[in-house]
Parts: sequence; C-alpha cells; structure tokens
Amino acid sequence: MKNPALFHVLLDHLESVGAPPREVQRFVERWHRLRPHESFPCPACFLAGEEQPLMPLKVRGGFQPMVCTACHTCYDVATEDE
Repeated sequence: MKNPALFHVLLDHLESVGAPPREVQRFVERWHRLRPHESFPCPACFLAGEEQPLMPLKVRGGFQPMVCTACHTCYDVATEDE
C-alpha cells in the first residue's frame, strides 16, 4: 500500500465527518488504483465530487502535514521517526 500512515489518517477523517460507507469504499478503491505519478487525493474534496491533490509541507514536531491545494484542509501524518 502506498503511504499507509496517510491512508489511515484520511480514513479517520472520512469517519469523523460521517461519510457514508459507500463513499468511504469508493475512496478506498480510488486509493488502490493510484498510479505512481498521481498525487494522493483529498478526502474532503472527494466527498464533494472532485479529486484534488494533497501536497506535503515541511515536517514539524514529528508530523508531516499534507494540505489540499483546493480546499486547504490539512492532514497531519505522524512520521515514522517518532
């Protein structure tokens, strides 16, 4: 799996906003179809029917922030160093 730590953070986000199980499953299926050159999709935008890329920011305090270039939602992913 590509970036399992990020995947779990994004699934936690979908759960926290009460995403329907069908939409969560669609996100999981999309994740598993990602090609190496594709960016990770923002789950907030995915629920809104769009696919927008997440961009990594500078690691801070043991976390790798990933921010959506469209909605600016930020997801903090624990680094493996911690």
